[in-house]
Amino acid sequence: MRWLWFVLVLLYFACVRALWISRRKSGSRLTNYLILHTFALWIVNLIGLVTAALAFQWLFGSTTQRIMDTESWSQRLCLPDSSEVLRVYAEDQILLETAGLLARFRKLALISNLAFAISGILTDAMLIWRCRQIWKFTLCSRPSLVVLFPTLLLVGSMVPLGLSCAIGFTSNALTLTYFTVTLILNLLLTSLIILRLWQRKSQLQKTLGAGHGDHYNIISTVFAESAFMNAVCSILLLASSLYRTASISPIMGSMLDVWVAITPAVQACSNYLIIYRGTKGWYGSWSNDVTMTPSTAVFERFTSSSFEHDEHDSYSREG
Repeated sequence: MRWLWFVLVLLYFACVRALWISRRKSGSRLTNYLILHTFALWIVNLIGLVTAALAFQWLFGSTTQRIMDTESWSQRLCLPDSSEVLRVYAEDQILLETAGLLARFRKLALISNLAFAISGILTDAMLIWRCRQIWKFTLCSRPSLVVLFPTLLLVGSMVPLGLSCAIGFTSNALTLTYFTVTLILNLLLTSLIILRLWQRKSQLQKTLGAGHGDHYNIISTVFAESAFMNAVCSILLLASSLYRTASISPIMGSMLDVWVAITPAVQACSNYLIIYRGTKGWYGSWSNDVTMTPSTAVFERFTSSSFEHDEHDSYSREG
């Protein structure tokens, strides 16, 4: 998890720096909200990663010690002079040690699961907002209707998510329901974002000629604009959960715990990429190719990042 934490911290400070520069230039409230959003994600993921690491260390790191203790008690129980009192005491001692370890693990797992839930809600909400902004500033008359169904999916996913977190993701039915709804939501948002940006690129190239709209390339669209990474995590979570349901192997249960632990960090990285990409759009990096001549200047406000328009509108209202 160290490399993932390093990437998360790097993206976080890059986003905060870009947002702070934009805030000094425009002074709008939007950057303040985004700074709070990135900070909340960073804190939630810090708590989630730390608690998950401690939980796994306590659970798996103490396995060897527990085995040694059990073997020691077993050897003592095999002695000829082992009394019944010693036998009962040894069994109770092993049970108490195991119960104490599991109790500590459950407490840490509960905190990690809560971090997973909060991170999922924050990242999905950001993706829905970003999808709406893309459709709004690419000449869509009713962008709110576009994200109505994804919003309903997000609200609906909170029910199985809350119940699953409360019981520690032990219910296969609730876990499968949440992972399925999340996968549908992320795939839908990814499709909506890619479709709209691809349409905008086609319109620009058809109207202005080849070479325009290259900032809507497929790589940046998939990895830095959509919910693609979240969708990949949802697929891994769903697959691990299905295998755990169909198999009694403890390995698949451990794989599910691993994906649950690292998914919030991956989701946060996805959000940070969106925000960082958007801040670069504020400085015109997405619209340089449509502002070269007066005849194409009118298209600048349609091809610039939606963040840029929010910045301008907020600044005008405050002024």
